Amino acid sequence: MKKLVLFFLLLSIFKAYSQQKLNWAEVVYGNIKGLKENKIKTLKLKQGNKVLRSIEVLSDKSILVKDSLNTQYFDFDDENRLISVKSVKDMWQQQFNLNFKNNYVNQLSKTIDNNGIVTFSKFSKVSFNNTLYEEREVYNFDRKKNDSLNVFRIKYFFNQQNPDLSYRETYNNGKIWNKKYFNQTEVTKEKFDGHFIVDSILQKDYKVTKYHFENYPEHQNIKIENDSVLTIHKKLGKKVSEKLEYASIPFREIFYDENETIKEKIIYKNYQNAFNEWVIWEEIKYDERGKVINRKFPNKSIYKLKNGILVYRQNVHRVKGCGNSYTIKNKMLSMYYLQLYSSSILFNLKLNKNFVDNFDTSSVEEDEEELIYNYLDFTDSSKVTADYSASKDVKDEILRTSKGVRRKDRYVKRYFEGLEVEAETMTGKKYKFNPSQNSDLLSFPIHTFLTKEDY
Repeated sequence: MKKLVLFFLLLSIFKAYSQQKLNWAEVVYGNIKGLKENKIKTLKLKQGNKVLRSIEVLSDKSILVKDSLNTQYFDFDDENRLISVKSVKDMWQQQFNLNFKNNYVNQLSKTIDNNGIVTFSKFSKVSFNNTLYEEREVYNFDRKKNDSLNVFRIKYFFNQQNPDLSYRETYNNGKIWNKKYFNQTEVTKEKFDGHFIVDSILQKDYKVTKYHFENYPEHQNIKIENDSVLTIHKKLGKKVSEKLEYASIPFREIFYDENETIKEKIIYKNYQNAFNEWVIWEEIKYDERGKVINRKFPNKSIYKLKNGILVYRQNVHRVKGCGNSYTIKNKMLSMYYLQLYSSSILFNLKLNKNFVDNFDTSSVEEDEEELIYNYLDFTDSSKVTADYSASKDVKDEILRTSKGVRRKDRYVKRYFEGLEVEAETMTGKKYKFNPSQNSDLLSFPIHTFLTKEDY
């Protein structure tokens, strides 16, 4: 009987001990799943009595990370993937949000709240007929005044019955609207103080027709352009004049009275010179009855007409030369900022600085999106996963830079010598871990955000 009691007593002690044993590889990695399974309440990275970084498990889907620079909140989904990280410092906070579709990020957003002025950027991927399209939304908002300072968005609208009538809409701060249909028709409306302009492009049978419409309170200008250009001027809705041009040379002008009746017409006869340039040779002006009232030859002193071609007169010498013109533009300089977030207790400020200092932002092309996200998982040979709109050069650069924080003894000694991790479980038990002596257990999940700002 005594042996049986002793057996159950030893068994209970063994079970209690085994239940309290921590899987340090999961704990220091910082994945929410590992923290929950090891029943972690808090983690502290300490140097003596000084706490360098701490992690507090707030719930099954949320942790709080603190260091000397920021307070950060990490939120995870049901599959233990990061879906939100928020940094808070004084009156400033920044938040990144991720949406997943299957195993890929299909939406990424950034929100900065600087003392009530909110800057928001969002990129989304939507699918239609097995093709991915990217939507974008950017705005500035003043919380105190409850007023939008600037709004820009690109959104797609899909027509299931007739895909050609699907379109991409661009909206810019209430001033510019653009719709580009899948059949290549495009309409742009630009609003000004007191008037607006509408531009349209219509493609049919490989022919392109452009329409330009300016609407003022008392007059309108209309331009229709294909092989030739027809310009119409109206006043209070009634036609005032129209002009037909080809290759920027007028061919016909008509002027109307208040009843839209022709009161004057000018016909331009044009011929080509030896350089195949169209030149006005004769202007014929007609009255309202079609009678010629004036005829002139504006270029007769320069050319003479011979067999339907304008040739220079002998006393005219034309010199075709090269001229220099300089245009100075204030080009906006794009700068990229690398922002790193990790739920690992071991991803300290020294590691962060080493990563940022060695990352070459020149690898990011000018036409890259303004937000790029990559997830580095060092448990899987430092592979880049869950990328969002990042080029191969950016991915290669992230991998190149990550070599500086891989788990090698010389790096471990550099960053973790003299440091220890203190873990406290939900039951109040405390455990300690020396990272410099357990390099085989060290790894980091690093969420990398590249953000572009113009100057």
